[in-house]
Amino acid sequence: MTDRPTSSMRWRILALVVLIGLLAMPVLLVAQSTSRFPGNPTLGQQLFSERGCVRCHSIWGTGGELGPDLGEVGLGRSLMQLAGMFWNHTPRMIETVRSRGFEWPIFAESDLADVISFIYYVKLFDPPGNPELGAQWFREKRCRECHSVGSDGGAAAPPLDSYARFIAPLPLAAGMWNHGKAMRDLQAEKGVPVPQFYSGELADIQAYIREASTLRDRKISLLPPPDLAPGERLFRSKGCIACHGATGRGTARAPDLRIAIQHLRASEIAGELWNHSARITEAMERSGITFPQFEGSELADIIAYLYYLRYEEMAGDVQAGRALFGAKGCSNCHSLDGTPAIGPDLTQSAVVSNPLSLTTAMWNHAPVMYSRVQEAGILWPLFQGNEMRDLAVFLGTLEAGGS
Repeated sequence: MTDRPTSSMRWRILALVVLIGLLAMPVLLVAQSTSRFPGNPTLGQQLFSERGCVRCHSIWGTGGELGPDLGEVGLGRSLMQLAGMFWNHTPRMIETVRSRGFEWPIFAESDLADVISFIYYVKLFDPPGNPELGAQWFREKRCRECHSVGSDGGAAAPPLDSYARFIAPLPLAAGMWNHGKAMRDLQAEKGVPVPQFYSGELADIQAYIREASTLRDRKISLLPPPDLAPGERLFRSKGCIACHGATGRGTARAPDLRIAIQHLRASEIAGELWNHSARITEAMERSGITFPQFEGSELADIIAYLYYLRYEEMAGDVQAGRALFGAKGCSNCHSLDGTPAIGPDLTQSAVVSNPLSLTTAMWNHAPVMYSRVQEAGILWPLFQGNEMRDLAVFLGTLEAGGS
């Protein structure tokens, strides 16, 4: 007899289907965005399956179990930090591939950019919320004293059933933002503390709304995939740059958003926006800036823009990279002066022309490199933080004619 799927399992399956559906839509995140964000997540999702990555890795529990779930690991890392993380685990991946008789996947530079962008893009979305926890947060944060869902809750504020059409909590977050001042005034009048939202709590509440709502039309409404290009324009036109700067790097008025949202998913970013909305409102009023309102997918686009601020951070430290070339043992296999070595002279190689070229070459040649270092008794180099980026920047100066 087959066990019925649990509520949590049903939501995991539904969320994965929605994610794949979003990625299959003709509106592409990177295809419509500025060129400084390489890779196309839609093509990356296809390559993730076609090149066999899914045999070992899962996304939110769907896929292989030999490696970590790529929907859960690596949150907040830049492209080169993700490349360093993959490199550190390459020996284990090579051993697994060899023991299973799998073929090591080879990528063109654009292919690898697509796959990495897909892995990064997946983390923009939240794992499916837990409706049981959502019901708990709805009570504990005293949302139900003003709002109702289905037959449960108060009537001091509009019911939330209409949000049951959505999977992601971003439309709910946009509604909270747009009506934030009125909500806080009503909470003060009723003596209800202003709630704060952390971790996946908004996603859980959204899951509870979908499960508990009596809305008749339960057809899922999908927002288009978040798009960086309008997100960047909205960040400017809504007045965000007045406090956070033109690129979100912060000013004396407000923090660097790259750091503030480094390890947060979409609903967590939305929660932080709500948590700081009172302070933001006061600061904007003092500065004479109109408080922004969000319609449709505008909040999702801005969050996507903020989320990708860290994706391609390529401004590394050349001197740190020079030191790493020796400290990580790269000089044991590669020369920089034409001297014969185990590997190629990197001053004569086009693979160091940019960080992504270097990453692609390292991935494609990893099995050969692994065999060579084992034969030579050399330790496999590991990269932490921005070390891979700094090394790539240093090698790029060599290719460009540096000393």
